[in-house]
Amino acid sequence: MRYRKTLPLLAAVACFATACGGASSTNQAAPSASSSAAGSSPASEASEERNKKLVLRLYSEAFNENKTDVVKELVGTDYVQHDKSVPGGADGQLKQFKDLKAKIPGAVATVKRVATDRDLVAVHWHASATPANEATGEAKVDLYRVGNGKLVEHWGITQTVPAKTANGNSLFSDVYRYPKGAPNLSEEQEEKNRKFAVDAYRKLSDGDANVIDKSWDPRYYQHNPAIANGTAPLKQFLQQGTQGDASPSSASTEGGGTRFGNTLADGDLVWVFSSDYVVADIFRVVDGKIIEHWDVAADEQ
Repeated sequence: MRYRKTLPLLAAVACFATACGGASSTNQAAPSASSSAAGSSPASEASEERNKKLVLRLYSEAFNENKTDVVKELVGTDYVQHDKSVPGGADGQLKQFKDLKAKIPGAVATVKRVATDRDLVAVHWHASATPANEATGEAKVDLYRVGNGKLVEHWGITQTVPAKTANGNSLFSDVYRYPKGAPNLSEEQEEKNRKFAVDAYRKLSDGDANVIDKSWDPRYYQHNPAIANGTAPLKQFLQQGTQGDASPSSASTEGGGTRFGNTLADGDLVWVFSSDYVVADIFRVVDGKIIEHWDVAADEQ
């Protein structure tokens, strides 16, 4: 079965905002199953927490404190790096950090949100020499696979942060606030949210405007720099996208049906990676509605 590859609807918006031409530093042969943590092994809550702490050490110790030995400690000898510009193993990860610091002197890694699902850990972070100013530096999403206490696989997506956004929100901030504090969700509810958000996003990417009224909260807080808050601007873009020549779907079969890469759910957030790993979308699901959205789309290389 042959697939045609274009970006999801919201991903296309992100690319328009950043001159993304479909280029990516990721391996185009990355997994493309649409299931939760595709290809992953079952994991307990305790092991997921260990995986998260392991990954976060890359940012707090290896990057921010320049502890190169930490990278060598955490990265497995069979570490698969999907950035073609760097080698695999610890040397490749160290080169990525070195190149980023050369590009942004004084860069600090500020983790904004993190998700763990089975053996996968996803990190949304800000790389900037002035981290208090969220309109600077780069927005990044990393996806790691952990095996036997070591990092064994990595995908990364980078987007230059624009000076201004159409919605007035930064690419990183949390706008929605729970009236009585964020709830603790069960694994069952997280999985329900994942299926709901992925299904809604698939319908949206396939041009179904009706899904917005059914699945999106009218307040919809947007962090894509090119779209304003609320569902009306989303509908407007959907109408513009379906009138153009390009398909709004991610990677569709000839008979239709958007395909995504790995999808994760952790807390009230659902993470969706495009099938070619050039875009990551994050949706906040509250009371059965999508109320907030972030994305990172790869800069043109």
